[in-house]
Amino acid sequence: MLGAQHKLHESLHLEFLKIERKRVGVILILFLISSWLIPVLHYIIPNLLRDSLNNKEFVYTMLVWWLIFFLFEVLVFIRMHWHIKNNRPLSKKVLIPNLLMEFALPAIILFNAVKYDNSLLVLEYDGLTFYFLLLMLSAMHLDFKISLAAGILACLGYFGVSYWGIQFLKPVGDIEQMIEIYSMRSMGLLAAGIIAGVVAVEIRKRVNNLLKAKDTQIEMESLLGQQLSIDVARELILHPNDKVGQKIIGSIMFMDIRNFTSMADFQSPEETIAFQNAIFDPLIRIIEKNNGIIHQILGDGFMASFGVTTENPDHVRDAYLAGIQIVEVISHCRNVIDGKQTRVGIGLHCGEVITGNIGNEIRKQFSIAGKNVIIASRIEQLNKQFDSQFLVSKAVATQLNGNQNNLLDLGMVKVKGIDEKIGILQVL
Repeated sequence: MLGAQHKLHESLHLEFLKIERKRVGVILILFLISSWLIPVLHYIIPNLLRDSLNNKEFVYTMLVWWLIFFLFEVLVFIRMHWHIKNNRPLSKKVLIPNLLMEFALPAIILFNAVKYDNSLLVLEYDGLTFYFLLLMLSAMHLDFKISLAAGILACLGYFGVSYWGIQFLKPVGDIEQMIEIYSMRSMGLLAAGIIAGVVAVEIRKRVNNLLKAKDTQIEMESLLGQQLSIDVARELILHPNDKVGQKIIGSIMFMDIRNFTSMADFQSPEETIAFQNAIFDPLIRIIEKNNGIIHQILGDGFMASFGVTTENPDHVRDAYLAGIQIVEVISHCRNVIDGKQTRVGIGLHCGEVITGNIGNEIRKQFSIAGKNVIIASRIEQLNKQFDSQFLVSKAVATQLNGNQNNLLDLGMVKVKGIDEKIGILQVL
């Protein structure tokens, strides 16, 4: 996390790097605004900087340094953007030249302004404003040591220019008192750097907590996703205590591998597991590819749903295509059970289902229930009666629009546990 990124040879955390890129971007914006604003103000108020901007040598000197600083910051921004985009690590050492350049520019500007303007007036407001802006932005480093270093550089830069200016101009008045005043202002800049560092530490703590929570959620989703599915895992994490069911319209699919039990009796456990993995791997990918999720793997089959955890107006079409692709994959499977090629039974139905986290504080499972889930299960079992592999309900067929050409109407069929007969169609 960010709190561990103290050694200069270590890489910056990606989120930290994003914040640093934003800080450099803010400096670039302020730089461009001031580059446009100063000439405009000088045109409107010619005496704003007295004779400085009327001195060609001063203007040329400032343009050179202005251009060097601008190009430096642009290159820093581009480099950080590239590392973030490509998820490449970047050493914390890059902060050192950034810091030195950013706090050297105000000192150079003030030095030349005092030299060519023959006045310490620029130190009264402009100098302090420059440094205070940079010190406030230094808090975005989220590192106390960097903000402290920024305060020290600001203190030394401001006092160095002030002391040199007093010796160079030899103004009328109490020299010792003037040095004391600029010394106090310099110490104020150092104090501002320390305060910025304290603020940075507090911000970093909160960012750390957010990153830890994010990493924990990703880890939980990954672990749960191996046992369930990413969508179900995310639902459990986001609503861990949600016991209230919701009624949602979706499609439910049951799939069963035929003759699996008899095959398992004549194979070793290793062979059985290898067979299951070889079969389920492409089937799981098909379900996910068609925007579905698998709720349960039942040993020789599974229950899947479409449009239940996430809204999907095309859930019937997606489920239907997934079923066709499963049959096609199985038909090309070379595994043989009792001398017969591997076959499946698929039952597909759509309608209103109830979703929710079922269980207690010890064990909880996101599941779907309701009459339409039972109907889908019963339709899958009808494949044995009709010697078929893929059956759908009339409710599914009516929503397929132009995809009904390869459906064979088997009529109204009585299914176990359901009072009314269900219209059944076979996918040829």
